[in-house]
Amino acid sequence: MQYQPPSGKFKRRQVLASMGALAASVAVPSVWAQADASWPRIVDAAKKEGSLVIYHQAVPQVLERVTKDFMAQYPEIKVEVRRLLTPVTHMQAIETEKSTRIDGGDITQYANSIWHRDRAQENFFIKPVGPATADYPKESLLYGQVPVVAVMPFVLGYNTNLVKTPITNIRDLLRPELKGKVGSSDLVAETVYAYYDWLERTQGADFLPQFAAQNPKLTAGVVPLFQALAAGELAAAAWGIHAIANSLIAQGAPIKVVQTNPSFASADVVAALAHAKRPNAAQLFLDYIMSRRGQGAWNGTGETASVIVGIPGSLDAKTMQPWDVFRYTPEFQRNYKAKFDKMFKG
Repeated sequence: MQYQPPSGKFKRRQVLASMGALAASVAVPSVWAQADASWPRIVDAAKKEGSLVIYHQAVPQVLERVTKDFMAQYPEIKVEVRRLLTPVTHMQAIETEKSTRIDGGDITQYANSIWHRDRAQENFFIKPVGPATADYPKESLLYGQVPVVAVMPFVLGYNTNLVKTPITNIRDLLRPELKGKVGSSDLVAETVYAYYDWLERTQGADFLPQFAAQNPKLTAGVVPLFQALAAGELAAAAWGIHAIANSLIAQGAPIKVVQTNPSFASADVVAALAHAKRPNAAQLFLDYIMSRRGQGAWNGTGETASVIVGIPGSLDAKTMQPWDVFRYTPEFQRNYKAKFDKMFKG
């Protein structure tokens, strides 16, 4: 996945070109020779540390799946996950722990943010040195420290008991019969700002005012939104992801998912914190999630796309439009929130 340097602008065509050009690779014993010479000692030290704390933004099902597989590979290490959804709770917790030197997170997982770029310049993160670095796309290791681990498309959803004429595109959410019965996410993270901005730029300036006139229910992210959809409290949802929808569908929820082409997408990144109390375990997890096995655990269920070509079950990133992470500055968010609140809550 191609990102410009911090001062540059994100180029979608470069993203797709790089992802399409990458060849699948298979780990061989010689890979160990390319890893840091101290890697066996890092693995042993990680096992002695015996635990790992991950702060994450991703939906719980994804982290549960990934950490379960990690612990299957390294049973000596017990993983604890804590979901810190918003930038305020997530980044502030990490910075407080660093400044006060208290025990806390070892790994941070978030949708790629300006915070990661800025903190990378301050040597906030541990540079990966494990064997997986040999085959990982260099353009997907941001700032040499922060790997992009998944590209996640955002989808529409509807309750098939309540919507008899299938929804096939975003503008179908403006149907008169859906007024008061549609939902979306409130502005709880940079990704949501980016999504609404993407809607304005792809659907036209008239879309959001018309959508606001539908009196949509705004929730704190996708989980409560799709739970309301499954329960029949809402007929349709404008903001969703495969992982949440699929888990509900597996339980019998009458939900149909629609992934548009192109679809808006975010990029999930993972970083090992330099001030971590368990730095070796953090380094080991970083290597795992960059490996083909870790990429398969994250992206192999047909819900997200890997930056490594040839991961079974991975979605096709060519159908997605990743967002420009550097566009949504704090100033942009302040101004956009004022406009959004006036439109949807005024």
